[in-house]
Amino acid sequence: MTLRPWAGNLLLLSASGLLGLGALEIGARVVIARRPIITTGEQGIYSQLDPVLGWRNRPGTSVRYSRRDYQTNVAINSLGFRDVERAVTKTPGTTRVLAIGDSFIEAYTVELEESVTRRAESTARASGCPVEVVNAGVHGYSTDQEALWYAREAEPLGADVVLVFAYYNDILNNIRVNYWGSPKPLTKVTDGRIVPVNLPLPEPSRTAESQGIQTKARPAIEGSALRQVLLERIVLGAPKLHGWLARIGVLDPIVAEAVPDELRAYKSRGQLGEFDEAWESTRSLFGALGEIIRARNARPVLVYIPARFEISRRDWDLTVQRYGLEEKAWDRTRVRTRLKDIATPAGWDFLDLTPSLEAATSPLRGETYLPYDGHWNPRGHDVAARAVVAYLRERNLVRCDSPRT
Repeated sequence: MTLRPWAGNLLLLSASGLLGLGALEIGARVVIARRPIITTGEQGIYSQLDPVLGWRNRPGTSVRYSRRDYQTNVAINSLGFRDVERAVTKTPGTTRVLAIGDSFIEAYTVELEESVTRRAESTARASGCPVEVVNAGVHGYSTDQEALWYAREAEPLGADVVLVFAYYNDILNNIRVNYWGSPKPLTKVTDGRIVPVNLPLPEPSRTAESQGIQTKARPAIEGSALRQVLLERIVLGAPKLHGWLARIGVLDPIVAEAVPDELRAYKSRGQLGEFDEAWESTRSLFGALGEIIRARNARPVLVYIPARFEISRRDWDLTVQRYGLEEKAWDRTRVRTRLKDIATPAGWDFLDLTPSLEAATSPLRGETYLPYDGHWNPRGHDVAARAVVAYLRERNLVRCDSPRT
């Protein structure tokens, strides 16, 4: 008996398919095996306790981060900033711009020269504007710590423009006395002064981060590596498709996590009661800080950093699935709208980075945020820097030797 031609072809096709799947499985295992070793605790290396602010960067320290999204080197200069070395007094003939913010501005997820402040300085100088952009960002800071630091320590820097970068988690943290185990100040505005009211701060709890850098073991691959890689790509790249496949039983649904308290800043109804206090505290802080900045002959600018889900519908769909949100009760524009309503009457200039980052993000143009970490990638920092420089030039907040084009 002879094997029929069609049966032979089918056997050959099946064998080829199995070989192809085997090759893809091997490739997926190689991809997973080549992912970087994950470390934690880096911030404990270059942070030190501060009796008023809770923590600050330790001058002269350095560390290397290793994450799935990035591997970067962080060094702190003699002023306690993640920046190039700076003199306390500005260079004659330049405009000094002081950037205050949290981890987005400290920018530990990119190399120093890729950070928003360094890119802004180089972009401004290339366009004929002699500018110094000083990076005073500190990981984990919220508006209250930034305002306290500026009021107590920043006057000698002689800034002409002060950029205060705000992110949604600042709102609730402005009334919290603890940030991930680290005590922080609680502030009140009294007679125009920003005063910490919970000093002395308690001792911080001992966390893994305080024990130095720790290496995390790679998780074992359970089942098919190819399936694991494909699932990751579907969840991140096409969350609606993943939801549909889960509804018809092809994939397991995403198990909803508890909604972080900070995220409820976007909730349009059923918000946590303490947000009324948080927004009022934020309003008072920006009011007092704006007065202090202007009293030092500087111009205050509030720069809004959108969360990734504010510029990407795909990421919003993933957020909805991840936390099991009822979409009608949430408003992605809520935080930036309220901050603008606070800033404008208080005499602040207001720059919303959402349109620039949104316009720069697409399948063809590329991404501006890291896929797992949630901070800007190098492209996001560059887009933000260009938006900042364009805004400063448009408002004549920096002196330029060449006309704006």
